[in-house]
Amino acid sequence: MHIEIFRAANLQAALEEIRATLGPDASVLRTRQCPDPMWGWLGRSYVEVHATNDDVTDDSHGESSSLEHQDGDLDSQAETGFPRLRSSDALKSATRPNDRLNERLTEPRTDPLFDYRTGLITLGVTPHVADRWLRATNGFLANVSDRDNPFANTTNIWAEHLRQSVAREIHLAGPIQLMPGERRVVALVGPTGVGKTTTVAKLAAGFRMRSKRRVGLLTIDTFRIAAVQQLQAYAQLMDLPMVVVESPPQMPDALQQLGDVDVVLIDTAGRSPRGDLDIGALAEMLRSAQPDETHLVLSATSTAAVIQSSLDGFAPTRPTAAILTKLDEAPYTAAILSSVAEGPTDAGLPSGVPLSYVTHGQHVPDDISVASTDELVSRLLPVQAELNRVDVA
Repeated sequence: MHIEIFRAANLQAALEEIRATLGPDASVLRTRQCPDPMWGWLGRSYVEVHATNDDVTDDSHGESSSLEHQDGDLDSQAETGFPRLRSSDALKSATRPNDRLNERLTEPRTDPLFDYRTGLITLGVTPHVADRWLRATNGFLANVSDRDNPFANTTNIWAEHLRQSVAREIHLAGPIQLMPGERRVVALVGPTGVGKTTTVAKLAAGFRMRSKRRVGLLTIDTFRIAAVQQLQAYAQLMDLPMVVVESPPQMPDALQQLGDVDVVLIDTAGRSPRGDLDIGALAEMLRSAQPDETHLVLSATSTAAVIQSSLDGFAPTRPTAAILTKLDEAPYTAAILSSVAEGPTDAGLPSGVPLSYVTHGQHVPDDISVASTDELVSRLLPVQAELNRVDVA
């Protein structure tokens, strides 16, 4: 007896290939589901079917069956636990878009998931996070029918569902909330060069000019004279009170000098995330101020490794939210979102930090907005990656 082995992403695809190769009278001798070594990280498997077009009579175990003369929808499971299809009508549906998409999953060179995984890792996303995002993306696609999927038969199906997967992990803190009759103290911390002073000015201008709130400025950045002068210039321009604090004992009096304001914005000196002594001194200064909120300022142009280093290094300051600056300079956001997005850790606990604001330019107060998932994931991947998407329709 001549037996041929067929492998495909699913049984329908395998039966279609058997029918095209051996004819409608071919008999299936055995079916089994095998783990795919290429896509084990996605929990993917393929179907292996042994078939022949020789004249075969069903034995007592019912191991063989004709493709053309079968009744019902599904046979009982084979010894391997994989159900055998028992309807030739199902072969007619094996060329539906979703089935063609499943077939392509077994072709690593043209598989969109493989391309996106490689691309994400190249952009700086850790393999662990890339795999998590793609498993979620694959789950979206598996649970959406052609009729319900508005992106079916278009080239952006993978990119769109990937963006949805990432968006589900982003936690938003919302804007700074000012309550009537209460003073809110908000501190901004972060590495050198991420734009803290400019961001303080943008927030101050927004509260002062748009919300008509009383704003006070406080800086502890006494290491850079230019930073103090820059903040003083903004304070004079907006007619805001400002004080400079050099040590923790001075903080209570400085806060009192600002008077009856609605919000105090504290600018801090840039620190290296690895400078334990500097971070410790900063944390001590903030404890004397007792801020209601501490926003960690991060540059969207940083690599995932730099972002993670900042998250770890500034943990002693107890940030309650994060602000992403220079979004206009970032060609993509995949790397930074992989660090700040909320997802399960090895211990099963959520990680990440909630996002409050994003900045996208130097103009005060225009180039700042409340963080939104749409804006953050719209540039998840570089334009070139979008252009090179695989058409799965």
